[in-house]
Amino acid sequence: MSSLALGLILVSVCLHAGWNLLGKGRAPSLAFFMLAMASGALIFAPLLGLGSSFAVLPAEFWGWLVATGLCQALYMGGLAWAYARGEVSVLYPIARALPVVLVPLVSLSLLDSQALTVSDFTGMGLIVLGALMLPLSSPQGLRARTYLTPALGFALLAALGTTGYSLIDKQALDIMLSVGYSPTSAGAVFLVLQAMMTVAWGAPLVMLLPTERRRLPMLWRGERGSMLLTGVMVMATYGLVLIAMTLTEEVSLVVAMRQLSIPLGVVLGVVWLRERAAMVKWVGIGVMLAGLWTVALV
Repeated sequence: MSSLALGLILVSVCLHAGWNLLGKGRAPSLAFFMLAMASGALIFAPLLGLGSSFAVLPAEFWGWLVATGLCQALYMGGLAWAYARGEVSVLYPIARALPVVLVPLVSLSLLDSQALTVSDFTGMGLIVLGALMLPLSSPQGLRARTYLTPALGFALLAALGTTGYSLIDKQALDIMLSVGYSPTSAGAVFLVLQAMMTVAWGAPLVMLLPTERRRLPMLWRGERGSMLLTGVMVMATYGLVLIAMTLTEEVSLVVAMRQLSIPLGVVLGVVWLRERAAMVKWVGIGVMLAGLWTVALV
């Protein structure tokens, strides 16, 4: 990975942990995230003027765009509904780290990616082990009911959404590069298009769910500033990642390096939101980071 791609990802790491804490601390709901995403899309809309005309983009690109919008909407919904039911310091690492396991497996089986090595499997095993440790308040809590909770189910939905859009976005960006977009213009334009498609999927879902629909007036009255800030951070975060994707060949490496936000998110959850700081949680984070290091760098 180039130093430029690494730098972009490190900046995005800080922004990502920040907007997740904002979402949890203010009003964790799909409605909040969809309004934030719509705000971000409007602010960044001038970026659509960069690069080539949309007319050069083939039908395949637009199909990928529709698919990634759905994955992003599922990711936002899973994240919001998980945060409404549990702790960021537990759910954020799970939602962030599990795609490091899922992306290379799907990439290998469906996208003809490079073969996984023994180190890759070792790292994935450590990531899963660390994720299993996070919900525990002590080693004695290791039982099925600890994991069969709505919060962890929604965190898994968020992880699946991340897996989907990470793989799809690489395909879409490659198409943009092949028709004349530069890495920067491809990342910037796709960022806005993806946000718009996410809102196109998520807005009807908000209106169909009574709990989400009832939140809209309250959010509009009291959370406009938070939604605007969150939207800008969401867009800037993933915009940097999209540009980094165009600068590297292996998407699973980008996904792995993004997980450096995990320890930051845990620390902020414990310090800012005063969540539990059980020793087993910190051990789980250490095991997970060891797995991420193994997958990304060994």
